[in-house]
Amino acid sequence: MPKRTSVLLLTALLSVGACGKKADTPKAKDDAAKGPTAAPLAMPTSGVEAIRRMNFTYGSEGSDAYRKALVAYKAKPHDWAGVKTHCETALAKDGAHIGAHWLYGLALAQAGDHAAAVDHLVAAISADYWRYGAQLDKEEDLKTFLGTPHGAAVLEVAGKIHDDYKKRASVGLWLVGRRSTFKWPEKPGAQSSTTRGELYAFDRETKRYLRLTHTDDQVAGFVRSTSGSEVVVVGFDKIDRPKGDDPTPLVTHAFVQAFDTTEWNPIGQKTTLATPARELAVGYGEGDRLLVAAAPPNGRWGIGAPVISSIDRSTGKLTKVGAALPVPRVVFSLEEGRVVRAPQGIKAAWTGDPPTAPSLEIGGKQIAIPESGAAAQSTVASSPDGARVAFATAVDPCAKDVAPSLYVVDAKTGALKHLLTAKSRFTTRWLDATTLAYEDGDGAIRLWDATTAREIGKLENKPGLALDVLSLAPAPLCKQAPPTADQGSGSADEPMPPEEGSAGGPVTTPNP
Repeated sequence: MPKRTSVLLLTALLSVGACGKKADTPKAKDDAAKGPTAAPLAMPTSGVEAIRRMNFTYGSEGSDAYRKALVAYKAKPHDWAGVKTHCETALAKDGAHIGAHWLYGLALAQAGDHAAAVDHLVAAISADYWRYGAQLDKEEDLKTFLGTPHGAAVLEVAGKIHDDYKKRASVGLWLVGRRSTFKWPEKPGAQSSTTRGELYAFDRETKRYLRLTHTDDQVAGFVRSTSGSEVVVVGFDKIDRPKGDDPTPLVTHAFVQAFDTTEWNPIGQKTTLATPARELAVGYGEGDRLLVAAAPPNGRWGIGAPVISSIDRSTGKLTKVGAALPVPRVVFSLEEGRVVRAPQGIKAAWTGDPPTAPSLEIGGKQIAIPESGAAAQSTVASSPDGARVAFATAVDPCAKDVAPSLYVVDAKTGALKHLLTAKSRFTTRWLDATTLAYEDGDGAIRLWDATTAREIGKLENKPGLALDVLSLAPAPLCKQAPPTADQGSGSADEPMPPEEGSAGGPVTTPNP
């Protein structure tokens, strides 16, 4: 057996009287209070230190062994000996392998090695609670184990992890992150493909990521409702990359799904969009009415007239409407994503597409835009108390020697503070009255503190990271030539991590 690799140790084992076979048998209700108990488990740290940890199925040295463990688990009946052996190999190569910890915990519980199972089960639950912990008490393969003192201890600490996840997610920095780099399929045509992204909350205290959604890594972007009680995500699992020297890629099978922001359960049925689209947009209209728009291509870079529909949350059905596009909204194509919003408390003469303005009126003061003489509407964000406004200058993304700059203006004095000049979309979000998050153009999200006028953090995830919606590349798109991305089979060679079933899902999945 390999060296123990779990992230949590059992703080105390059962009393000596619990060592026999009898102690592993669930107690009757009248006897439960008199029987031996396991000491409470130490509370682990919630989440993972890097989003790449969620690529454990295919991006880990233990991946091959883990897939063999999945095969053994999916056998009928379960091949628990095979699960155990292959998980031991996987964990020996990658001690942080989340899926292997979970499967190994199941195998140990089935073998009656309850004390050893504890650490591995808790390691998986703490790394991804909404995947492994939310249905713990309904897990058939742990039914007997959960009736033992060790199982009771796991249930107790899982409850604490649940509460910790909820608390940290509610105040964390929400973002979309990719588990691995997006790759265009090697061959043209209609085929399976995904963003490889999910919605996460970054906890600034622990500097860890808490995974919030489980969509088979298909999330492209998200919008939070006005009430804050739900969030809607948009994503896809099939695309069409036509033949030709300069093809316009289309999303051919997309989805929209709302989630509650308390327990992160899906709200109603998922909405499927099966009509090929060059661009998709989703957001909340008046009264938190959920709206989605799909637009066809119009030449290589042009966008045709969008078809706007409302979504019945309970059934997922679409109804075409004559409503205007919602604001705020995220807009997504296979090449670029952007957020569209109306800055609160700020007056400006917005013109053009994307909208820009030569000045901003903040608190009755006219703020002239430096450098390019125009501010990009998508970058403007006011702090919750209205004391500060962030904005970036607007420049031609095809200009080689010019880059936009990000500024923060003091609403009271009108004083400007320059933060960064870079080839960035400069999507911004105030986390509180003094902390600004922004995309820096190099694939990272930076945190800036207004009280010290200094950078206080930097979130990096090379495969992709975005405040609202993923793009093919972190820099703005110059619409003169197709953007580049890694060539490779993003489908057949690297299927998506399984998401269904107690052990992590089917051995193979049809939609990588």
